[in-house]
Amino acid sequence: MNSILSLISTSIRLAVPLGYASIAGSISETAGILALGLEGFMMIGAFMGVLGAFYTGNVMLGILMAAGAGAVFALIFGFFCIQLKSNQVVAGVGMNIIAEGLVSVLMIAIFGSKGKSELVPSLQKLDIPILKNIPIIKDIFSGYTGLAYFLILVMIIAWIVIYKAPIGIRLRATGINSEVVDSLGLRSGLIKYISVAACGAIAAIGGTFLSLSQLNFYSKDMVAGRGYIALAIFVFAKKNPALCVLISLLFGFTEAIHLRMQKFPIPSQFLAMLPYLCTIIVLIVSATNNKKQKLVVK
Repeated sequence: MNSILSLISTSIRLAVPLGYASIAGSISETAGILALGLEGFMMIGAFMGVLGAFYTGNVMLGILMAAGAGAVFALIFGFFCIQLKSNQVVAGVGMNIIAEGLVSVLMIAIFGSKGKSELVPSLQKLDIPILKNIPIIKDIFSGYTGLAYFLILVMIIAWIVIYKAPIGIRLRATGINSEVVDSLGLRSGLIKYISVAACGAIAAIGGTFLSLSQLNFYSKDMVAGRGYIALAIFVFAKKNPALCVLISLLFGFTEAIHLRMQKFPIPSQFLAMLPYLCTIIVLIVSATNNKKQKLVVK
């Protein structure tokens, strides 16, 4: 039983950064901007969170700095896509490359190493007063850092904004046909910029979970393709924030299995590919479902 509970709690922790990134991508995608730069946004967030905590000694200020840096970095991506009409795929991949190079340069300049930063204060785990005394329940729902619980709030707000608030109608309309939105005097460009900035900020917070919640330092390649996995998640979730979190739990589970199976005599390369194999399966299922829906419409 203890092993099962540990596997579940580990899956939840590993799902949190994916949840943030996939929700961020769903917001941007709803407005018509493909968030292929999620990997870079998370990387900037993970680094800036550590940098902010390093200079201020305050974890919360580090998270705020990370969110701000993620928003600014995403707005640069938005400028290329919205103002200059650049190819969104090329621009997204370019921002990921820029983020990696920028972080490497700053790591050497500030910490003297591009592999690992100095240790900084990290987020403390929280025990929910009502749940911490209930067996089994406390092991599943209690004992995480504040960012894990904040993800639930972000999910609820994102779902309300997209599907229930008036701005959500404008957001979805912008993604479908921005010219119609402009004809109504609603400035689709501004809506896209806001959605891209929100995407960058939320994805950056997901990055800080890796560097300030799971660890207390920045390490090279700690994002490890999670931004690309998040793309598959929000595509399969059809841009629904609630489904993004649920599917993130599935990917968190596969990564937890990967970690647990390392003690068995199984090739490490096979174990390392499990999360990405799950990504491919999700994309295949999503493409198959879309094809079936098109055949039904015809």
